Amino acid sequence: MDWDRIRSDWQSRPAEGIGRALPQSTRFSQLWRRIRWRDWVETTVAVVLALFFGATAWLMFLAAMPIPAGFAIWLTLVCIYIPLKLMRVRRLIPEADPEQPVIEFLRAERRALRGQCAMLSSVWRWYWGPIAIGVIGFYVSIRGWHWHSAAYVAVVLLVSVIIEYANRAAVRKHLEPALHELDEQLRKMEEDDAY
Repeated sequence: MDWDRIRSDWQSRPAEGIGRALPQSTRFSQLWRRIRWRDWVETTVAVVLALFFGATAWLMFLAAMPIPAGFAIWLTLVCIYIPLKLMRVRRLIPEADPEQPVIEFLRAERRALRGQCAMLSSVWRWYWGPIAIGVIGFYVSIRGWHWHSAAYVAVVLLVSVIIEYANRAAVRKHLEPALHELDEQLRKMEEDDAY
């Protein structure tokens, strides 16, 4: 990525700036597209599951099974919270504005990347942890505790560990290098501005 060329192109833009966008690297454009796609898929799944668990909670209450109904409500709330969390962090992704200085845009991208890193590094707290509690509680409250329940708990925990590992790997492989690249470019630009 040629940051010096980007900066000089941006600074030499026409005064009217109509139709111009901040030139971005293909890498960052692809990264933001992947994040938006991931959010869309997870939001769609979460909405479908929220409807499913909401209906299940109602049926469990009608069947006089308040404990499974409570876990179904818990899962419904978690499935509503997940898209809201994704949307809140996704809103940090900046849109190129021809009137905005390059350094401000890059700082906004850095904030967005840090938000994604923080979110993916804490999935145990807001994503798989609450889901694991809900599905384990729901299953055990219906089936009781026996070896099938123990096997179910083991599978849920294994899937949770895989999700945790995949998210941390995504941070290490994709987000941290991009963040380092942005930090380095911002450091150079701030040093240049100091002179």
